[in-house]
Amino acid sequence: MNIPRAAHLLVLLSVLAAISLSCGAAAALPVYDTDGHELSADGDYYVLPAPRGSGGGGGGGGLTMAPNGLRCPLFVAQETDPLREGFPVRFTPLPQQDQGGNANDRTVRVNSDVGVHFAAVTTCVQTTEWHVSGDGDAPAPLLSSGRRRLVLTGPVRSPSPNGREKVFRVEEHGRGGYKLAWCGAAGSGSTSSCQDLGVVRDDGDRRAWLGTAETDRAHVVVFEKAATVHA
Repeated sequence: MNIPRAAHLLVLLSVLAAISLSCGAAAALPVYDTDGHELSADGDYYVLPAPRGSGGGGGGGGLTMAPNGLRCPLFVAQETDPLREGFPVRFTPLPQQDQGGNANDRTVRVNSDVGVHFAAVTTCVQTTEWHVSGDGDAPAPLLSSGRRRLVLTGPVRSPSPNGREKVFRVEEHGRGGYKLAWCGAAGSGSTSSCQDLGVVRDDGDRRAWLGTAETDRAHVVVFEKAATVHA
């Protein structure tokens, strides 16, 4: 029995759709900088607050490092001066537990695990790689909004069983803006285990720290390409 031509076409379209979905799942969308270029693991970027039209508040400057009482380690903070860009950061794609894709891909992608470090040298003579604060870290700043898990640099002094203190993601937010998330809460690496990062201020509004946004809205950002200073 001959299959009608329309049936042949329907089968072909179904196969093409399945291939398209499979390819889409293998590689998430890239993250773009303010010039419209894809973020690369080989590039350095300033993390700046997104303009108000992109869903961001537009206040303050870029992300930087600042001491919290003790000289070291340094916590991740936001510049209070809107004209200051802070220190550039570099994103390193990590092996994905729940996604496909090319393991050698150097493109930073949305909703994909990344490590983050400042492309800068400090007097602490420690790694500038980001991780969330734990019980063994320096005391967190006293915040009027309550206890938070803050982002800091330096070695992890109280590793958790899942070992994901240093796992972050870039997620889409609003029109052209992004948000940062820490993905070590549940250890599975799934989107549901990620917590948004927001800017929380200490008593007296003297410093704005980057930490888990349990009650505050996420810190919406954009990425501006910086001159590469080191690998």
